[in-house]
Order: sequence, then C-alpha cells, then structure tokens
Amino acid sequence: MFKSKAFSLVTSILIAVILFIFCALTLNFVPLSPTTLLDQGWDVTINNKLYGDVTLTEFDEILDKKLEFGDHIVLAKILPDIGYIPNPTIIFKSKYTTLKCFLDGEEIYSFGDDYFQKTKFLGMQYHIITLDSDYSGKILILDMYATENNPFISLEPVRLGSQEDVSGDLVHSNLLVIATGVFMFMFGVAYMSIALLFVSWFPQIRSLLLGAIFCMNTGVWLLTYYNVLAFFVYTPLETQIEYFTLYMIIPQCYFIIYYVLDLKKSRIFKALMFVSCCVPAFQYILHYLFNIHLRVTLPLYHLNGLVGFIIFVYYLIKMSRESKLDSSAKIQMTGLLFFAISMIMHLVIYTLESANIHTIPFANKLMISIGCLLFVMCQLSTYLINITEYYAKKQENISLTHLAYADGLTNLANRAKADKYMEDLDSISDDYCIVSIDLNGLKQINDEYGHPTGDRYIKDFSKVLSNTFDEHGLCARVGGDEFIVILKGNAAEEVENLIDRMNSALNVMNALYTEYKRSVSAGFAFKHEFNNPTAHKVYMRADQRMYEQKKKMHKEMGMHTRL
Repeated sequence: MFKSKAFSLVTSILIAVILFIFCALTLNFVPLSPTTLLDQGWDVTINNKLYGDVTLTEFDEILDKKLEFGDHIVLAKILPDIGYIPNPTIIFKSKYTTLKCFLDGEEIYSFGDDYFQKTKFLGMQYHIITLDSDYSGKILILDMYATENNPFISLEPVRLGSQEDVSGDLVHSNLLVIATGVFMFMFGVAYMSIALLFVSWFPQIRSLLLGAIFCMNTGVWLLTYYNVLAFFVYTPLETQIEYFTLYMIIPQCYFIIYYVLDLKKSRIFKALMFVSCCVPAFQYILHYLFNIHLRVTLPLYHLNGLVGFIIFVYYLIKMSRESKLDSSAKIQMTGLLFFAISMIMHLVIYTLESANIHTIPFANKLMISIGCLLFVMCQLSTYLINITEYYAKKQENISLTHLAYADGLTNLANRAKADKYMEDLDSISDDYCIVSIDLNGLKQINDEYGHPTGDRYIKDFSKVLSNTFDEHGLCARVGGDEFIVILKGNAAEEVENLIDRMNSALNVMNALYTEYKRSVSAGFAFKHEFNNPTAHKVYMRADQRMYEQKKKMHKEMGMHTRL
C-alpha cells in the first residue's frame, strides 16, 4: 500500500512538471523587433493639477489622498523613436477607469464611457491600441475617469512595439500564472470527465469531483485576476468573472471539507457552510440587482475567507487527533491546506500594497501558483490512490464471485451458477437447448485406479467440454460425474454436431492415453418442445434422454447401469 501511494504521489508530480514544461515551451517568446516599456517621464494631471516627470509604477508618490469616483486622470508623454517596428502598438492596463487615447490630439481609442455614465461596474483591462507608423515624436495622451473609489495606487508601464512583440512579451512576463491557470483548468476538465465515470460506483470520488470543479474555477480566477484571459478569450467582463470565481472559492472549499472529513452529522459545520454560501449569494444580489459593485463588497469576502480558514484548521486538527482521516483524505486536505495558506499570504500582500507598502512584485504570483500546483498534485495523488483501491476491490469482488460460482476441481461453473442461469432462462422468449452429460465408468475407475485418477478423468473431460462448448454457451459441473451445457441462438441448432465433436475429441484422447477408456452419455432437449416451458422441464427431459442413452451404452458394454 505504501508503494502504491508513493507511486501515485511521484506520478502526480511528474505529470505536473511535464505539463508545466510543455506550457513554458509553447509560450516561449523571442521578440522580432524593438520593444520598450514607457514607465518614466510622464506628465500627469489629476483634476487639473499637473505633476511632472512621474513614474507610473510609483504613481502613489504623487497622491496626497486616495483617488475617488469621478476623478479625472490624464497621462501624457512624447513617444520615443525606438527604431523600425511593423504595426506599432501600445498595450496599457486600465484599472477601474474609462480610457480615451489621443495621438497628437486625435482620438484613436475609447473604452468604458457608457459604463461610466450608467455607473456600471468597470474592471481592469489590457488595451491593445494601434498607432500610426509615424508615431515617433507625437504626444500620447491617456485620458481616464475613475469608476470606483481608490481605483489604483500604481499603474503598469505602457508597452510599445509591434503588436506581436508586445503581446508576446506580456504573455511571457506572466508565463508562470498562465501556465498554472491553464494547467488548473485543463486538469479540472479532464479530472471531472474521468471522475464522472466512477462517481456512481465509488462514493469517495464525489469529493474528488468537487476538487475538479474547484480546479476549473480557480484556474479561471487566476487567469482573470492577472487579466491574461483576454489574450486567449477576449471579454469585457473579465473582472466580473474574476470576482465571481473568487467569491465561489470559499463555498467550494467548504463542500470539499464537508465530504472529505465526512461532516454530515455535524450540525455546526453545516450551519457555518450554509452561512458561507449565503455570503457570495448576497454579494451577487447586491451587484446585479442594486448595482453595488463586486469590488465594494470585497472586504466581506476577506472576512469570510479568514473565518473559513480558522474553521478549516480547527476541524482538520480535531479529525486528525481523533484518527478519523484515512491516508487519501490526509493527502487531499494537505493540498487544500497549502492552497489556503497561499491565499492567506496573498491577502497579507494585498493588504500591504493597498496601504502603499511595496512588496516583492513576483512573490505574489509565485506564492499563488505554488499553492495551486500543490493542491493539484495532492488531488491527482488522491485520485490515483482511490482509483487503484477501486480496481483492487473490483478484482477482489470478481475473484470472490468466481469462487462462489466456480467448481473447485474443474474451474467450470458450479451447480449454483447453473441454477441461476436457468432461472434467467425463464424470462427470455428465445429458444434454447439444454444438454445433460454424464461420465461413463467413473465409479469403476475410482475403484480400480483410485480417486486421483478419477479426478484426472473428470478434469480431462472438463477440458474437452470447454474446448467444445465454451464459445457457444454455458458449461457447468453440477455433480460428481454430471455436467450440463446450455446453448442459445444458432448454437442450439448445432447441438448434435457439437456433441459429435466432443465424442471425437474423447476418442483421440483414448488413442493417445490408453490407461482407461473415456466416454460420456449425453441427452438434450429444446424449449420449443413444451407448451408451457420452464428451464427445469427442459433440463429434466434432457436428463431423461441422457439416462436412456446411458442404459443403451452400458448394455452394449455389458456394464451395470448406475441410476
């Protein structure tokens, strides 16, 4: 068992590494023409107040107070000459603002004015804006209106280059997030498809099925949180999808804990889970019915998450102390714990940055990605363990079933199997044939040569019987020297030929092994011979005809017939 679990864990890690390397190679980027980041030297106007030589990534340094809804922000800069670039383009990320772009006073791009007029939710978005081929030396103006309070404290640099290069550079700079998000989503889809095949047979798979949905949801959240989904599937609702999937994470975690820790009898946990599920429902209602934006209710999600983390840790410790967790549950809960810790650390970094305390830029991406990948690896390892155990139990059940319905000496079906098979015959309308077969001279062989020789006689005949009839119907040993064959369909019409083939095989065996003579008596009957047929009636007539043949054969050989 330990080897099986170690193999599952190693396999899951290798799959994750291989897929991650595949994404890295697929999204590898080499620019074909010059590109640059326009971060420094901007003239910024906030509500008609001018600030010179501003660095976008240090935008908070010019703010004496947080931006508010309706504030007007204008960024201006003379575009530099960076050399020849085909299809010159800039990429700029707006954060909860409208955007108009002017080049030497001419408007070349507009986004979000209708949302601002109706005070509708407008999130973060990467904008790909095409420039004139003679852009160099012209004044670029980015004109924005804040659609939320405190929309941002810093901005990303404007990327300038050819459209292919700046898009590729942006994708490459977010490679870790993209690879993790795509892997999470694709793993969830594949995982759910496979888990659905087992959910009705193996109840524990339900928690893994929830894990698959969780992976898909988290993968989409990760891609939308860093606004890279638009590079694969463009949608102006990217930030709404981000918050929608974010708010679903905590209820999904509760459901996973509920099934993995088997807390169906815990009323307290079910009450807490119900409240937790009501929180995002309440947030969605506020947003879609009352236009209270999803971002405004974000603190409610943070509170819900902190409470959920404390509850999760409490029940995990409680169940571990009571030794109620099997190894599969421990692995799955370990993965969820890794993810929860990464999200708590992400919340800490988010809080620090909201308070203008700068952190390591790449740390947040790395931490979330590691938490997601560890969760996936634990899920995959748990899945492999459960499926392995399922197949082991299935094979065990098959073996036990075989033992219950197999004859110990010949490995043919036994009387119990034959009786069950004949019961099923009474429910079919098709014709069938039952053959009753009895070995000749078994008692004499037992008396003269001993029971081991008699057993060998039975086994030799069983091989002949199987070789003759196995492909056509059921063969069973129903007594010491009594056998039965049940034929359906076209095979029933060939019964006489099959019996002749069986007798020929016995004659060949007699010629090769002359120690004793092997022969059988056989009789058969068909369903269509009766007005009100039952399998028992058909078998009794076949058995009667077998004994009639047996009497005839014994009379010819001068043997006493055993009835």
